[in-house]
Amino acid sequence: ASSHLRAASNIGYIIPSKIVSMFLQMCMDGMEVKVEDRFSGLGELVVRTQEELDDEPKHVPGIPNLRIHGSQSLESKALRRHLGLEELEVTGGVRIVGAVGSGMGEESKDAPAGSDGKEENDSGGNNGDSANGETDHDGDHLRGNDVLLAINSIPIGMDGTIQLSPDRPDERINFRSLVTCQRVGSKVSLDVLRNKQRRELEVVLDMSKFLVSQYDDFDAIPLYVVVGGCVFSPLSLPLVQEKKSKSPSSFSRYYRDQRNKHEQVLVLSKVLNDDVNVGYHGWKNLVLKSVNGYEPSNIQELVAVLVRKMHSEMIEFRCQLVGQDDADYVIVMSLKEVLQSEHRVLKQHMIASWCSTDATSKELREEVEQYEPSEAKRTVSWNTMKDVRSILERKEEN
Repeated sequence: ASSHLRAASNIGYIIPSKIVSMFLQMCMDGMEVKVEDRFSGLGELVVRTQEELDDEPKHVPGIPNLRIHGSQSLESKALRRHLGLEELEVTGGVRIVGAVGSGMGEESKDAPAGSDGKEENDSGGNNGDSANGETDHDGDHLRGNDVLLAINSIPIGMDGTIQLSPDRPDERINFRSLVTCQRVGSKVSLDVLRNKQRRELEVVLDMSKFLVSQYDDFDAIPLYVVVGGCVFSPLSLPLVQEKKSKSPSSFSRYYRDQRNKHEQVLVLSKVLNDDVNVGYHGWKNLVLKSVNGYEPSNIQELVAVLVRKMHSEMIEFRCQLVGQDDADYVIVMSLKEVLQSEHRVLKQHMIASWCSTDATSKELREEVEQYEPSEAKRTVSWNTMKDVRSILERKEEN
């Protein structure tokens, strides 16, 4: 747990047995996250059984949450009166400052002065998304300006705490523990005050899905694509930290954002110098916006566009600096020269394949397997974009 603290020593953590049991049960039940969700949530567990030593390790979902941006205590009498709590003689509750994928409530679109600014993406909040990523009806998840009064009939105090147990009423802990001690996919009932009217919501808990993958230094396998020496990869925590130390206003703006579906921030991390990309040497840390007019939302879509939809003479990448949405930088290369230079670029920089294994979608792998039955040839074909395109072109000819 403390392996990433480089300058620390003699630090220990106690993990509650209930949390350990929850993760082990999810593992036994075969629960596994998708490629785009790997390393994107907190507390995610990577496991490998004795029978699966030769296979890829499983990624078990992390700690669930309610998908809110934060909560605000309601100890202010004026604020409680403004939200309608005093009229209903309700003594507890916390205000939801915002929810992922949802707008603010009708009452207010700005957080009142005095907000404690607590971020709860990592361990508490609401989820309007089900465990399989589908979005529920708008009325079935929290919104900004809602007042959360109770979870599973356990009342929440105005300071955001709950009783530790009925036997220990004087000891209180944060209300988020009612969510974090449950497994992904569990249903919870929420007692909510919305627009001064009480209502009961039932939501399905899901793990945090950060827009920036929370990569760990030791067990993470990077995703990448190399095209004409241009290296594209999803924005990850190490890159955010590296850029933050040099330019505080850069990628750190994406750090705590959560995504609604499967989107990723694709970044031109660097350009591997070669004759094919003369004029772009030294370019790095640009956000990819489009490829020949197509706007891939994640790295698997980028690979699909490159192998399926590039039919013109040129490849055009349009990129932007963070914070400069009205200006773009254009990389244009000959498609023929890009394909001819692949072996040279990969060999010169000792790169085994033009893209990482997980950067290819399941559908693309199945399609290539269908039209290239030879496993040996298929394995070699994944090393270059040119060979993959050749297999798919063979399919179109048939």
